[in-house]
Amino acid sequence: MFKTVMVLGHFRGIRLEVHISWLVIFALLMVTLSSTLIRHYPEWALPTAILTALFTALAFFGSILAHELGHSLVAIRRGIPVKAITLFIFGGMAQLGKDSENPEDEFHIAIAGPLVSLALAAIFLMLSFLFSPFLEPVSVAFGWLGVINLVVAVFNMIPGFPLDGGRVFRAAIWRFTGDARKGIRAAVMGGRVVAYSLFALGLFNGLYLGNLLGGLWIILIAWFLLTMADMHGRQFDLRMRLSGIRARDLAERQLRPVDPELSIRDWIDHFLLPRAERASLVGREQDIHGLITLNDIRHIAPGDWAHTPVSQVMTGKDMFKSVEIDTGVEDILALMSETGFNQVPVTEADRVIGWIDRNRLLRALELQLATRP
Repeated sequence: MFKTVMVLGHFRGIRLEVHISWLVIFALLMVTLSSTLIRHYPEWALPTAILTALFTALAFFGSILAHELGHSLVAIRRGIPVKAITLFIFGGMAQLGKDSENPEDEFHIAIAGPLVSLALAAIFLMLSFLFSPFLEPVSVAFGWLGVINLVVAVFNMIPGFPLDGGRVFRAAIWRFTGDARKGIRAAVMGGRVVAYSLFALGLFNGLYLGNLLGGLWIILIAWFLLTMADMHGRQFDLRMRLSGIRARDLAERQLRPVDPELSIRDWIDHFLLPRAERASLVGREQDIHGLITLNDIRHIAPGDWAHTPVSQVMTGKDMFKSVEIDTGVEDILALMSETGFNQVPVTEADRVIGWIDRNRLLRALELQLATRP
């Protein structure tokens, strides 16, 4: 299967990855920088211009990674897990495990990225000044990096989602009104204003000034910002509607575990097919030993199903995670996504009292949302 994301490594438990679309902007940046350097510094040898462009492009994306690490490390410090940082065609994105629970966390996480970019801008400009008497290519590269990091910091502080300034704006509205909904709506509206303004600027560049490539690029950025702003708004509305739903509201209380010594054949004939379920808990009454699913039996030949007990192929209790009865639905969905299990036992005081299946969960959520204002 063709992979669209390549993992670079991990830092403080954060997965660092590059999306294939990053290659597009990297190639464009290399071509633009190389041609610009050759035009402005004709006395440079061609390899010097290309190597300078390569160093500058790589350092620029290192700066974007540092910007996102700024967000991520502050989030971790404030108790918000971070799954991954992805570099892609429009920059970088940190995947937070959950949303901020108060405006103070939102503000500090959002402002951390632009502050990192400002610090990098100052460092690169200082290095450019120090190297200018000795190594012109190095000085030029550092100068460009200083300016572009300054641009990144300033642009990201525009008050509209999904930019950092939108999150700062949201935190401010949330702090002064005490209403997270007003904060998110203001930030989403700000993001739409920014996107439509960029659409107009792109059309002006392309149609009036004749800069078709530059105008198209601005329009693509505007489209991305508009899409992300609307997505943030929809996700927040969904989270608010799901916020009161707990595992107790969704759990199937009739456990009906299968005996560990039951054969795979009997499990299929007497449990799986009659109940139209893809999985079953294994154990006796409240003593749950594990979980058996269709995936667990794929490596067993059908001819061996009649004399292979389910306990031999099940996923042991110590291998899958359960949730407490008051766990929120967002955390349940996140757990299913992280572990790859479509079934999650529900416990109360360390005793299994039910379980949640992904298909049943989605159907229950659909009913919950349909009957909630």
